Amino acid sequence: MASEDTVIVEVELPPGNSFRFQTLLEGEAGLAVARCFDPEHKKQQLWTTPSQRDDLLAWLATLPESLEVMVCGEWIWSDGSADNKHR
Repeated sequence: MASEDTVIVEVELPPGNSFRFQTLLEGEAGLAVARCFDPEHKKQQLWTTPSQRDDLLAWLATLPESLEVMVCGEWIWSDGSADNKHR
């Protein structure tokens, strides 16, 4: 079985907004999976499929400014290794 690439979008947000952010994401029915990447630096990774990438970025753009979510990078995870070419 061929594996599908995974798009990883890294975001920063204040720790106090993480729970609300993750709750909103869960309401988006499988849009992405959140992973706390670096709690000291307030970073989370959102793992999704290439076909859902644009939907995820569009959803992030609709979030209220009060959440202070900032996209700080993205890359493709392919065949078990990360392609570190950030977009």
